[in-house]
Amino acid sequence: MSKFVLRSLASVIVLSFLLSCENEYSEVGTDIINSIKVQPPYETENLVAYSEKHNSIQTNGYSNYLLGRYDDPVFGASDVKILTQVSLTQTNPDFGEAPVVDSVVMTLPFYSTQVEENEYELDSVYGEGSFKLNVFQSNQYLRDLNPGPGGEFEERQLYFTNQLDEFRSNIESSPVFTSASIKPSGLTKPVVLFNTLENGDVDTLSLSPRIRVKMPIQYFKDKLINPTNPEVLVSNNAFKNYLRGFLIEAVQQETKSSMSMFNLNDADANITMYYKNETEEVDDEGVATTETTYGQFTMNFNGITLNFYENNFAVDLSDQNLEEGEENIYLKGGEGSSGIIELFTGQDLDGNGVSDELDELREKNWLINEANLDLYINEEVASEPENRINRVFLFNLDDETILEDFRRDPTASENPNLSRQVHLGPLTEDENGDLFYRIRLTSYINNVINNDSTNVKLGLYVSPNVNNPSLVKTRNPSLGISENVPRVMLETPRGIVLHGNQSATEAKRLKLRIIYTETN
Repeated sequence: MSKFVLRSLASVIVLSFLLSCENEYSEVGTDIINSIKVQPPYETENLVAYSEKHNSIQTNGYSNYLLGRYDDPVFGASDVKILTQVSLTQTNPDFGEAPVVDSVVMTLPFYSTQVEENEYELDSVYGEGSFKLNVFQSNQYLRDLNPGPGGEFEERQLYFTNQLDEFRSNIESSPVFTSASIKPSGLTKPVVLFNTLENGDVDTLSLSPRIRVKMPIQYFKDKLINPTNPEVLVSNNAFKNYLRGFLIEAVQQETKSSMSMFNLNDADANITMYYKNETEEVDDEGVATTETTYGQFTMNFNGITLNFYENNFAVDLSDQNLEEGEENIYLKGGEGSSGIIELFTGQDLDGNGVSDELDELREKNWLINEANLDLYINEEVASEPENRINRVFLFNLDDETILEDFRRDPTASENPNLSRQVHLGPLTEDENGDLFYRIRLTSYINNVINNDSTNVKLGLYVSPNVNNPSLVKTRNPSLGISENVPRVMLETPRGIVLHGNQSATEAKRLKLRIIYTETN
C-alpha cells in the first residue's frame, strides 16, 4: 500500500512539473476567464470597402436563365431576354405520309415546391405583375468554339450579357408568336394535361406549375414537316444552322413588373409538336376503315442559351474612393455590382508593403480564435424587404479562389439554404433588431497574421447558392479590377445596400473583429 501511495505521489509531482513548463495563456475577447473580466476583442477600422459596376458578364454555359422585368427602388429596372437555340431530340424524324398537326406548345416550367395536394409555392418568381411573351426568330449563328486569332478553334466561344445590340440586326423584327397575358405569381396550381398516346388512349398527367403557350402551327409545319431541304433534319449541327434559334422577351402589361427564372436544361422545358396520321385500310370484303395514330416531336433548349440585359442602373458608381472607402457597399445580382474589401490598409511608414498595424499584429504571436466581418444592411437607403437576399458570398479576388474558411466550414451540406452558415452567415437580426450578415474569416486572418499569407482584396457578391463557387468572365468592369465573378450572381435580380467603412452610423460601420488568445 505504501509503495502505491509513493508511486502516485511521484506521478503527481512529475505531472505538475510538466504543466509548469508549458506556456501560460490568457483569453482575450471572452466575457470571463477564471472569474476575471478581461478586455474586449481587437477591432480594426483600417480597412476600405467600395463597389464595382459590372457592365458585361459571360452568359453562356448556365442552366438557369431569367426572363422578364425587375424593378428595384435603389438600383433601377432590369429587362432580361433569352436567346436560345433549339435542338432535335430525334434526328431525321419520320412524321408519316400525311401528318396533321394538332398543336405546337412551348413549355417553361417554374422552380416550385408542392406545399399542399393541389398547391405549389413558386421559388423563383419576382414581382406580382403580368406580361405577354414575344417569340422572334433569330438568324444569328451561335457557334460553340472561338475561331481564335489563328483560326485554331480550341477555346469555347464566350457570349456576354450586353451583346443584344450586336445581334439585333440578325433577329426578325416581327414576332413569330405573341402570347396572351401571363401572371406568373398566380400560377400556383398543378397543370393537368390529357396526353393522347399513339394508339389513341388518353393519359392524364398532373404536372408542376409552368408556362404553356400554343405556337403557330403553320410555322412549324414549314420548318419541320415541309422544309425546303430535308437534309436540315439529318443532324443537330445542320438543324442549328437552319433554324438558328429564338429570342424570347416578356412585355410587361401593368405598372407592376414580373421576372421568373427557368431551368432550360430541364427535360420539360421544350417546344413540342403534336400531330396525327390517318391511314385507310380496306378489308377483304371491301369495307374501308380509317386508323388514326398519334405522335409528338420535341425540340429542347439544351444548346447555347443566353441572357441579354437592358439595364437602367440607377446608382452612380463611377467615382469610388479606393483609398478611404465609401459610406455604402452596393451589391446587385444579374448584370449588377459587387463589393471590394481591403483589410489592414493603414499607414506603412517603413515602406515594406505591409501596413504598420499588420506588422505589429504579426509580432504579437496571438492565437486567432475567431475573426468576423459584420455587414449591416443600410435600411435607410434600401428599405424594401422583398428585394433583399438571404446570403452573400466572399472570395479571394486577387487569386480568384475560395477562402480556406469556405472549405473548412463544418456546416457544408447539399442544401444551399442551410449550407456554410459558419463562414457565410445568413441575413439575421442583432439584439437591436438590425439586419446584418456575419462573415467568419478565422482561418484567413490566422494565415495573414501568423503564417505571413498575402493580405488580398476580397470580392463580395449576392448569392442565391453559396455552394457554387464557380466563376465566369466579366468585361469592362467600372474599376477594371474584377476579371471574373461568381456564376450564381446571374441567378438572382435582387440587390442590397450595406454600410461601408465610412458609414455615418458608427455602430453599423464595417469593422474587422478579432477574438484571440494572448501568449505570455
